Amino acid sequence: ALGILALFLLFVVYPLVLVLYKSVLSEDGNLSFAYFTKFFARKYYWSTLVNSFKVTVVSTLVAALIGVPMAYVLRSVQIKGSKYLNILIVISYLSPPFIGAYAWIQLLGRNGFFTKILNSLFHIKLGGIYGFAGIVLVFSLQSFPLVYMYISGALKNLDNSLNEAAESLGCTAFQRVMQIIVPLVMPTMLASSLLVFMRVFSDFGTPMLIGEGYMVLPVLVYNEYMSEIGGNAHLASALSVIIVICSTTVLLVQKYYVSRKNYVMTAMRPPKEEVLHGFKRFLATFPVMLVTFVGILPQIVVLITSFIKCDFTGFQKGFSLGSYITIFNRLWTNIRNTFVFSTVAIVFIIALGMLISYIVVRQKGVAGQLMDLIIMFPFVIPGAVLGISLIVAFNKPPVVLTGTALIIIIAFVVRKLPYTVRSGSAFLQQMDPSVEEASISLGVSPMKT
Repeated sequence: ALGILALFLLFVVYPLVLVLYKSVLSEDGNLSFAYFTKFFARKYYWSTLVNSFKVTVVSTLVAALIGVPMAYVLRSVQIKGSKYLNILIVISYLSPPFIGAYAWIQLLGRNGFFTKILNSLFHIKLGGIYGFAGIVLVFSLQSFPLVYMYISGALKNLDNSLNEAAESLGCTAFQRVMQIIVPLVMPTMLASSLLVFMRVFSDFGTPMLIGEGYMVLPVLVYNEYMSEIGGNAHLASALSVIIVICSTTVLLVQKYYVSRKNYVMTAMRPPKEEVLHGFKRFLATFPVMLVTFVGILPQIVVLITSFIKCDFTGFQKGFSLGSYITIFNRLWTNIRNTFVFSTVAIVFIIALGMLISYIVVRQKGVAGQLMDLIIMFPFVIPGAVLGISLIVAFNKPPVVLTGTALIIIIAFVVRKLPYTVRSGSAFLQQMDPSVEEASISLGVSPMKT
């Protein structure tokens, strides 16, 4: 625990402290809270925080309202091709957020494929996907697979004898879902919703592409750091600190609720899929297939677009493999680096993630709780801010990492580790500790257990 905590102090806390330090300095180097005062004094700035919360809360709720029923239906009802539907749902989560936004612009932008069809059919002129509604749509469809995957894993560990006992006592199917299944998967639901919340709250790519004036806080931070006309790094640091404070507050509220509503179970009899017939089967199957199709639609659009041949003016001239030939001729090094760095990072993420999950859930000490809090910091700030904080921290002696492969791998590990920790923690919170005790009592070492 102390070793892992030391690594996080070096690669997470230290860079963030430098950002915090910069946020309370004036341009002449004196201590000043002027940038925080400026944020709350001007509506242009604090309204971005309100907008961020609006987008994030609505997107998280919609993602949960889609992901939870999808997981329940696919786990409790026998649906033809459910294995392939599961794969498609996972694939729909695997693209960067701004790629999904770009694809939806292709479909529902002012000159989008569906927009043109609707305009010609109903003789109207739709404004496109841009603004608050568009941002929420894209974020929700990109995020529901995360909720789905977490809840699906939790439902797999339910003991069916609880359902049977409730049914024998006269509970209806709806009562069983609300009084048994929902409370049991609540820690997992909150863990997945927290990850969706953090992902949406810190993302700037989607709002930047389709916001069109609907400014959110991460976009404002990015503009201040990266502005071509000369941004204000001190103001950007202050905005980053505000993001961290807001996200940490949400994290603490979630942890408090989970600590009060926690259940442990051992799935001696996993739930069986119910076989439906006729109209009932259609009612269960059609919504699942429709949502899966809508979720995978951006990937289909990107795939088709990748084969379109264009001239230098952007005019489309049929299909070809020209784009792929260009990629492998010119960008092979970039592709190789992406896979090598990611593979190395994944090894550390899995090893550290599972150890941290175990420490946080089973070893309920100060180090574990502090680690659980610190590990979410990189996830709640925009990626650009994390990158800049690492550059600021490690661009001069005694530790110079800027411009090396190592700093990219560290950024990957620090940025994505919360996924594994949240997933592992949610699973361990449901797992009965007596299983581990039985293993150790039979002579198995704690590490092997």
